[in-house]
Parts: sequence; structure tokens; C-alpha cells
Amino acid sequence: MMDSADQWDWPDFGEPELVERLMLDPDAMVDLWVEMAGQMPAREFSEEAFDLATDYPWPRPDGSFVLSEGEGQLLDDLDPDRRAGLLERFTGPGSGRTPMLAIGSNASPEGLWRKFAHFPDPDDRTLLAVAGRLNEFDVGASAELALYGSMPATIFPSPGTAVNATAVWLTDTQLTQLAWAEVPYWIGRLDARLDYEPAIAGLGATGLDRALVFVNRFGAFAPDGHELALAAVPAEGRTVPALTQVELLELAAELSFGPAVSAEDLVRRAFENPNETGATVTGIMRSNSIPFESDRWTPFPGKNP
Repeated sequence: MMDSADQWDWPDFGEPELVERLMLDPDAMVDLWVEMAGQMPAREFSEEAFDLATDYPWPRPDGSFVLSEGEGQLLDDLDPDRRAGLLERFTGPGSGRTPMLAIGSNASPEGLWRKFAHFPDPDDRTLLAVAGRLNEFDVGASAELALYGSMPATIFPSPGTAVNATAVWLTDTQLTQLAWAEVPYWIGRLDARLDYEPAIAGLGATGLDRALVFVNRFGAFAPDGHELALAAVPAEGRTVPALTQVELLELAAELSFGPAVSAEDLVRRAFENPNETGATVTGIMRSNSIPFESDRWTPFPGKNP
């Protein structure tokens, strides 16, 4: 099983266009994001669309799981020998997989299955997700309105905090798919401790000291000069307010369009008028954000430790 002493290898994305996008500077990424919003056709808004946006980061199992054919099977439901075998299969030196910290929707079996279900190779449709606590960081709202109407997750330094996070062990194909999907994000290596949940630590795999993580290029939403945590992601020792998606969207709506515009109005505008909404909200968000900075962070394609 992989632990903190193992050698780190960067994944091989193997797609020059993707690598070029990953290397964009923040200004170029803002331009690309606004351009993409401008090209997005108007979509029909519905109550279901609003519910989907405000339910982010979507249902996640209460513990470690194996994603298999769309289902998340809890490791807690398996005997210790079976758990140990799965850990060796997915995290052992012959697995060919890289650990990535899932801090938001990438810890949701439903969300992961939407991204991986089309792959012909069963290995690329399957993964191990190990639950734990990430130390010295918290999970906040990005200074970004996603195309589906949510304010998605990003990490930010937070001394003394231990926040729920999940290590997902991915093939290069899965990582490439996620890198394409996470448009306004950097990918890089985070040298920070993830302590595994007791059910896994009891098998001798206590945690990780480094893993890949996606960090939003637009920074964390900070309308009052400090980050705002996602209330849907539990943490111990949290030092900033934690808000629901509805509360975050209400703040973003007021800042962007005035107090008469509600969270539901904002998501409706994102669906029905993505061109104007994307450009306006992106500009406002950028002036109400804190960029991510940490000496524990090495953006792709940094050197191996």
C-alpha cells in the first residue's frame, strides 16, 4: 500500500491540447472561461435544475467506498481481509494509479459515474475512494459560478483545521477525463497530511502525505475579506463561517445584480442567459476572491519531491 515514503510520479496526460490549457496563466483562463460561457446555448431552467445546483457537492457515502458500475460499495460493509485486498489492488505499487484528493463532487459516486461510465475498460470505470481528514486546510466556495449553477469547492490554507476529504485512486485515463472536465482549475501536488478513517487505518494504511488536488484558478469566494467554507463539507477547528449553497448564491446574486435578485434568479440567469451572466458574475467574483497560495502546493508539471 502506498504511504508517505513512496516515490511520487506525475500522471501522463498525453494530450498536448489539455496540457496547454493546464498551463494557462490566470488572466488567460478568465478569458477562456468567459468565452466558454458566451458559447453556451440558453438552457431551460427548472426547479430540478435549481435543486441540483443547491444540492452540490451531491450525495456521498459516509465512509470509504469502491465505485463499481455506478454503485458506491462501502468498505465498512466488507470483512477486513476483503478491505485489505482492495487496498492492495488499488493503492499497491503495481496498481498504476495516482491518488487525488476529492474535496467536492468528485467524492460523489453519482458524479464520478457520469464522468467515467463511457469508458470501455472496466478499470477506468472503477476506483477506490478512501475517506479521511485533510489537515491544515479547509474546503471553501470557489469564486466561480459553475455552468450548472453551483459555487463549487476549492481548498484554502487553514491552520488548525481538519476537513473531510477523500483520496480517490485514479488511472491516467480517469485523471485525464477529470482534467478536461475541471475547466477553471489548476491541478497540482499537495504535500499535506490526509489521515484515513479508522476503518482503513486499522488495516495499517494510516494516510497520505501527498496527492494531486484541483485548485480553482479564480480563488476562494471572499466577499468580506475572508474565505467562506462549504457547510456541506464537515470540518474540525474551522476558523471561517460555513455557508450553504443557497446562502452563497444569494451573496453572489446580490453582489452581481443587486439585492432584488435571489439565488434562484441567479441560477435561472445562468441557464437562460449564460453569455451576459457568465461575464458579469466572473468579473464580480474576481474582485471578491482570495487567490490560492501555499508552500505545500506544486502546480503541474512540477518536479518530483
